[in-house]
Amino acid sequence: MGAANVVTRPAAPALTGSGEMDIAWPTALVFWHWWILAGILLVLELLAPGIFFLWVGLAAGVTGLVLFVAPNLAWEGQALLFALLALASTYAGRRIWRPGAVPTDHPMLNRRAHRHVGRVVVLTTPLQDAGTGRVRVDDSEWTAVGETDGLSAPAGTSMRVVALRDGMLVIAPTQDTTDAPGPASADPATGTTVSG
Repeated sequence: MGAANVVTRPAAPALTGSGEMDIAWPTALVFWHWWILAGILLVLELLAPGIFFLWVGLAAGVTGLVLFVAPNLAWEGQALLFALLALASTYAGRRIWRPGAVPTDHPMLNRRAHRHVGRVVVLTTPLQDAGTGRVRVDDSEWTAVGETDGLSAPAGTSMRVVALRDGMLVIAPTQDTTDAPGPASADPATGTTVSG
């Protein structure tokens, strides 16, 4: 008769003295682990855009590239390299690609009230002793407050918008009360705002 086929099973994990299982963690990270992490982070960037995962994913990809060139780098060195690259790339990315850092030819596009500073407006209600009233700006009315306490003026008076305070236009008397309201423009010679 022939020899019997013997099937062996792998040994079960050994128990430590405290009764816990002794499980060996992977001690080697290879370059493709970092590239998989980079891919996951880039997918996260697509799902939750905020331009943060992009820079951390870039750091993971570069860490994988370094490990591809120098495969004997210990996992502690890899983690340190990744952490430093993630910090550096996030900092550099925020400095280079800041939201709102792009110059525009319409800087007041979404700052509607700021566009009225320098304009001459007409009071539609009297400016009371409390210093508040309403002014007409183009086809709308805005709440206005006097530049100084106790400023009062009757309805129909031309006033100049000098600032904004708590969502209200701050107004002051114009030098010439016969100014007609109109859009403000800058005088190139003096740089002052002139109503047109």
